[in-house]
Amino acid sequence: MPGSILKAIFPVIAYLCIGYIAKRTKKFDPSNSGILIGYVLNISIPCMIVLDMTRQDMFKDLSKYAEFFGGYLLVSAIVFTIAYSYARIVKRQNLLIGSYFSAAASYSNTCMIALPILAIMLPVGGATYGVIGVIVLIIGLQTTSIIYEYTSEENAKLDVRKILISIGKAMKANYFIAMVLGLILSFLGFQFPSVLSTSLNAVGMTTAPVALFAIGAQLNFTLFKNHIRIVSECTFFKLFLMPALAWFICDLVKLPPAPSVAVILCSAVPTAKCQYAVARSHDVYVEETESIVAGTTILSMVTLAVVIAMLAKEYPTLVT
Repeated sequence: MPGSILKAIFPVIAYLCIGYIAKRTKKFDPSNSGILIGYVLNISIPCMIVLDMTRQDMFKDLSKYAEFFGGYLLVSAIVFTIAYSYARIVKRQNLLIGSYFSAAASYSNTCMIALPILAIMLPVGGATYGVIGVIVLIIGLQTTSIIYEYTSEENAKLDVRKILISIGKAMKANYFIAMVLGLILSFLGFQFPSVLSTSLNAVGMTTAPVALFAIGAQLNFTLFKNHIRIVSECTFFKLFLMPALAWFICDLVKLPPAPSVAVILCSAVPTAKCQYAVARSHDVYVEETESIVAGTTILSMVTLAVVIAMLAKEYPTLVT
């Protein structure tokens, strides 16, 4: 048992630490992290997703992915609502700022952290859960954009056209196209030839080390000092309440083991960096969101290890 837990935890912490050490020792320029992230988003993740889906009977397994989608979306919505209520009642923030605080407290970094970790923990199906988790994140980001459009003084009414363009842009992402392609190939019963499957697998296996190394290289321990209270509040919602609520709901509705692991893991990762990009593009809650992303990412090195250890103990035959 201890060996399997260590096997699940060690790669995650190691990749993050190696990235941070490489930055601190000037062996790697963190400004180059964008290149690595681009490689992950556009090449290694799509390869991983297509291969993962063609290894399964997606028609047969569709129900468990639907259960994951529903469970994770429900958990995210509940935490968003609780954080929003806290922002409005306790912090007395307005609709727009309260929504951005809530987004930072409930939107998970599913693409760059949850997806590669799930691929390690669940060799078959992990990448598929990860990309569905990204869809939940996209729904959240669109919700934030809709609230911005609704509250913007420059727009007296909701700009549906901008929202549709934003959704269309998200659907053109390589990982989304890979998911659609993987679904089609799986339903057709297509299997990649051995030599091509081996090549795609080799590229896909680079996702976790490259993505987590890039995240580690971007860690900044001084960034969140100016907003320690906000970071602390969001850390409670994102890294403590959300995974605990996810575990409770999965047990309550008796979700199967694999979807349960995916829901809990996606709920336990830090705040999505994409939310910072949205905040910056709207020029709303920018510095605070950046601090929350940095703070929750750093603190998640501890909380994620605990969650992964608990999952490995609870599902020893599933979590590798």
